[in-house]
Amino acid sequence: MQNKSAHIIIIDGSSQSGKKLFGLELAITLMYNNQKTAILLSNDSPLLQIINKRKEMHPFLPTPNIIERKNFSQESKNYDAIIIPCITALDELALNVDTYITLLPSSSIRKFQKDIIYINNIWELKKQIASQYNKTLNWVICENNLKEKTIDTPSKELSAMSKLYGFRVSPPINKRSSYLKTLGGISSQDKISDALKNKLTYEDICAKREITKVAEFIFN
Repeated sequence: MQNKSAHIIIIDGSSQSGKKLFGLELAITLMYNNQKTAILLSNDSPLLQIINKRKEMHPFLPTPNIIERKNFSQESKNYDAIIIPCITALDELALNVDTYITLLPSSSIRKFQKDIIYINNIWELKKQIASQYNKTLNWVICENNLKEKTIDTPSKELSAMSKLYGFRVSPPINKRSSYLKTLGGISSQDKISDALKNKLTYEDICAKREITKVAEFIFN
């Protein structure tokens, strides 16, 4: 997962799809893979409070740095990866993106299929990036917060749509309390540390495996 310049990752999706929490989990995963990682956040982002609490309660754990939008161009060169949750393909920062992740709850697949405006916006972004920077946008769709059951492979419906719309379907993220209850900003990835390994649960192992598979999928 090494790059000479920062690999920019945008995390987009519907409201309450878990964009910010997924961004933190992915950032921590990359840091455990020896990637110098930052998250672009506004000062009023609730994720900022979680990250600051993590630093305060567990200073021995790796924590992603925070960068502000106004310092993006200056600071981005200092990182291997930068994660930007909650902006869209229409944002001017999107032209910097290498990977565009759409988080999609399974209940929203049909709605996504009919959202031609959203799909066209990302296609336009892909064309602009190809034209200006001579590179291909890696558009990834990840099923997130699956409520009905735990699954290990993408839905057949999404897989069938991927060739038509030009995206890749990553392994899914299931609805686990390891993601939803970030007490002190603790990730399932952190349970390997000496201070927390006695709190490792089977669900932590599953959650760690899921987010790691998504990270590997993005960079392969």
